[in-house]
Amino acid sequence: MPDDNPTFTEHLQPGDCVSYRLRRVGRIAAKFYDNALKPCGLRNTQFTLVASLNRLGETNIGELSEALATDGTTLTRNLEILVRRGLIENVETDDARVRNVRLTKRGYETFDEAIPLWREAQQQVLKTLEPESWKTMMAQLNEIETACDKPR
Repeated sequence: MPDDNPTFTEHLQPGDCVSYRLRRVGRIAAKFYDNALKPCGLRNTQFTLVASLNRLGETNIGELSEALATDGTTLTRNLEILVRRGLIENVETDDARVRNVRLTKRGYETFDEAIPLWREAQQQVLKTLEPESWKTMMAQLNEIETACDKPR
């Protein structure tokens, strides 16, 4: 149990908060990727949406929200920006309560333009890590997701 483990009790100060550290590094990484993606006109958050739609194809807001672990309101606001830019389009469905979205031709073209920029940024970050460190970090991030996603 972590409470009994001295290595955990020494990290029970607010500055050691898992959420704080993840959010801090997330903001720093987001700025880095925003700068890298600037030539194609996408922000990091927009790239994530476009990449997800490229992978998922046409999907509804609920499924996309779950895939991205974000709330529907935030997702809808971010999607609207991409709709206005012509990268994503709304798709009519038989059920008026369900909103589907998909990439447009321009969205796919922008994604194709963004991928090399993203890959270059990704490689730049990963070259500072040992390959085993990245695998370990990914496993640990998955463990944190699982721990935080459990109902209390």
